[in-house]
Amino acid sequence: MTGTTTWLFGLPCAGKTTLARGLIGPNTVHLDGDHLRDTLNTDLGFSEDDRTENLRRAAGIAQCLNAQGFDVVASFITPYESQRELIRETVRDVAFVHVEAPIEVCEERDVKGMYEQAHEGEIEGFTGVDAPFEEPDEDAVALEVRTEDRSRKEAIGEINDELGIKAEPSHVFVGRWQPLHDGHRTIIDSCADNGKQVLIAIRDTELDEDNPFTAQERKELIEEVYGGHPNVEATIVPDVDTVAVGREVGYSLVSVPEEIEQISGTETRQEYEESELLAGKHFSD
Repeated sequence: MTGTTTWLFGLPCAGKTTLARGLIGPNTVHLDGDHLRDTLNTDLGFSEDDRTENLRRAAGIAQCLNAQGFDVVASFITPYESQRELIRETVRDVAFVHVEAPIEVCEERDVKGMYEQAHEGEIEGFTGVDAPFEEPDEDAVALEVRTEDRSRKEAIGEINDELGIKAEPSHVFVGRWQPLHDGHRTIIDSCADNGKQVLIAIRDTELDEDNPFTAQERKELIEEVYGGHPNVEATIVPDVDTVAVGREVGYSLVSVPEEIEQISGTETRQEYEESELLAGKHFSD
């Protein structure tokens, strides 16, 4: 079975990478323009020819991954229609999504200050300032998503509904999290730091000696710890008795290294109980 490619394109800071990260499923690879330029394509500049070569290589990778059964979500500016046509010729099954936002909105979102540098002449050939962005014909794209007046969740839902892409979250972790210790962090971080969408489901256990924190307290702790990860969400679920794993339904068990599996939540909690952290203070790890 072959995979498909969804190609998100638009002005810098229109929201391409943000949306792409929300469309990553268990069998999906995210190709991002910035990442490829920092790795595979460090030899390329920002002339029109180099930009086209950057996209030609990315399209080739996408087609290779599709041929091996992987879906691809790509996020590249892709400013010229000729470049989009090259991608169509290279990738057998590709759907283009125009991520659209007014230039002034993109400039407001630009935390790196690239637009300002371009206006001041410090960056040459910057799309939207001194390099063109060719607006696509309506019949040349599968979907146009306007991010100015849509939340990230709404935009991802629109793409998923239209194109049938698997939406977030792609990883669900269910547990008591009493407390959230280094073993938990290692497993969750392995997904979160790679841009995966993560849902931490907190079992609403009854208070007792082994469960000294309410579900809401644990939720607030996790939100504090993962406040810098926009792709991590915490929610409270009823106490879980059984988690069933179905055959060929897209779910899999996480393989945990032996040294991580041996970390004891009980021992960790006892260490905290012996410290000052449980004397009115929240623990942060």
